[in-house]
Amino acid sequence: MRSYPLFDVFPRLGVFPRAGLLDGITAVQPMPGADDIWIKRDDLSASDFGGNKVRKLDLLLAQARARGRKDVLTFGYSGSNFVAATAWHGRKLGLATQAVLLPQADAPYVADNLATGLHAGAQLHLARGNAAAVARAIALSTAKLLRHGRVPLWIPPGGSSPLGALGFVNAAFELRAQVESGAMPAPARLYVAFSSMGTVAGLAIGLALAGLNTRIEAVQVVGDDFASAAKLDRLIRRTRQLLRRADPAACPGRVAEVRIRTEFFGRGYALASPAVKAAMSRFGSATGARSDSAYSGKAIAALYADHDAGALRGPTLYWHTFNAHGRPAGVGPLPAQVLASYVL
Repeated sequence: MRSYPLFDVFPRLGVFPRAGLLDGITAVQPMPGADDIWIKRDDLSASDFGGNKVRKLDLLLAQARARGRKDVLTFGYSGSNFVAATAWHGRKLGLATQAVLLPQADAPYVADNLATGLHAGAQLHLARGNAAAVARAIALSTAKLLRHGRVPLWIPPGGSSPLGALGFVNAAFELRAQVESGAMPAPARLYVAFSSMGTVAGLAIGLALAGLNTRIEAVQVVGDDFASAAKLDRLIRRTRQLLRRADPAACPGRVAEVRIRTEFFGRGYALASPAVKAAMSRFGSATGARSDSAYSGKAIAALYADHDAGALRGPTLYWHTFNAHGRPAGVGPLPAQVLASYVL
């Protein structure tokens, strides 16, 4: 299967450039020790680094190059996998990365992602709140304009613009092809982390467009100021508008049902409750795959809780959104004194 089955079905969507970062499709595997559950291994979207973030970056970084930009500017928490992946893959394409970061609680993956971004040449700027982050980004863009006569392309947190979400509309068509090939039955439910919303928005559109009657269990991992039902509706609407402009036939009349699950968010971003820690350990022992306390661990906790309660009905898919690689080859560990300045 090619990397963009959506574009094979709707060739007019080929107007959107791609950077060629995807290694191909990601496997669907049975979940060991849990009947009728499968895993979509999007942590393996790129062989070197980035996990599921590469689906968005393949389109977003291609857009930056198509517009003649030399720099991109993005946002995230200190341990953001998206920021690190943007810097890593942007460098391959000749794009410099600046990022404005919010501090977060420390976790094992934070140092690895910071080390990767810094190794790739990213300029990382710390802000102490959302308003301060936007102000810093404006100042950085203004300085770039005054010095070089251009501004960086802004990429929203997690790459969750309509164009970024398009990467997950495509992912739903990839899943449909895997269902048709017998890799798994058509899922009745799909569990995935709900953060910057691009993954959920794209899947909600794509599953309906692909004819899969699947309900999305969107497990909240950030506060309501970043992700909510109203914000998700707006992103879905804007993504559908993007599709309609390129090809009206590619804009579905409906979207998949989404149920937002807030009960696993706990005390805050990246803070793991005992239930989340237990779910991460159970998942790692069963699959050998990495997970994290910010995103995938909370989605896994929701999946296991529903499984153990006997609440699952029909085939179930867990969409694993973490990054399979701690640090790319050649990236050394981050000094402790550097890490200390980025964490709470």
